[in-house]
Amino acid sequence: MVAATGMMLSVLAPIGASADTTMGTLVYHFTYSSNQNTSAKDSANPAEDYANSETGGLSGGHGTATYEGSLTDKGTMTVDVVRQQPDGALVVMISEQGENVRRAPPAECVVYGNTNVICDPNKTVYTEEYTLLRFLGGNFVDPASLDAKRHWQIVQDTPSLNVKADYTINSNDNGIMQIGETRSLRDPKGGSLTTDIQAKVGYDFKRAVPISVDEYVQQRHDNGVVGTSLTIYQTTLNLVSDSMAKT
Repeated sequence: MVAATGMMLSVLAPIGASADTTMGTLVYHFTYSSNQNTSAKDSANPAEDYANSETGGLSGGHGTATYEGSLTDKGTMTVDVVRQQPDGALVVMISEQGENVRRAPPAECVVYGNTNVICDPNKTVYTEEYTLLRFLGGNFVDPASLDAKRHWQIVQDTPSLNVKADYTINSNDNGIMQIGETRSLRDPKGGSLTTDIQAKVGYDFKRAVPISVDEYVQQRHDNGVVGTSLTIYQTTLNLVSDSMAKT
């Protein structure tokens, strides 16, 4: 899954915050879909012949079969902002209430401005929740990091994962920004799993919160002669409530 490969996860120490000590609550409406197309070998010999009932003879077999599957859901995500750490990271509790199968109780997470996310490994956090979490860091848009084209880049290389992400502020209307993201995840050892992400992010710079996200993900798994699979993930998020917003 994208979340498992796209985030630098580690054990999270208990936060111990109660609901009445939160700084505020964000509520998002979400839609999620995944569509997988898998091509797998159905024969040890890719050219094995099979009986053709129409001709009464033998026909050449291709040795592969194609499988497809899909999943969709929609609902709400709730983010309780617990506190800001001395290093600037934001401590939150996130939960998801899908209409069908995507449901998860609150999980403790720490989010950073460089899109790193650390969540309680003992809790379920869905990929679409990680999509939101990585844009919640208070310093996600840092004016000091922008080049002349209002662009910045995040590169994170570890022994298990290489992440490269480019961000561009395509428009800015009094702090309401439209930001484009191009993000790639690769195995530094040349593994078979590759992930490419394109996202459009509506961002309120004054409040330092994403107000909308439209993400398109292509994840390829190449097993060589065994088979290949392509999974398309699509997620949309729209902010519907912010208890911290000034009225």
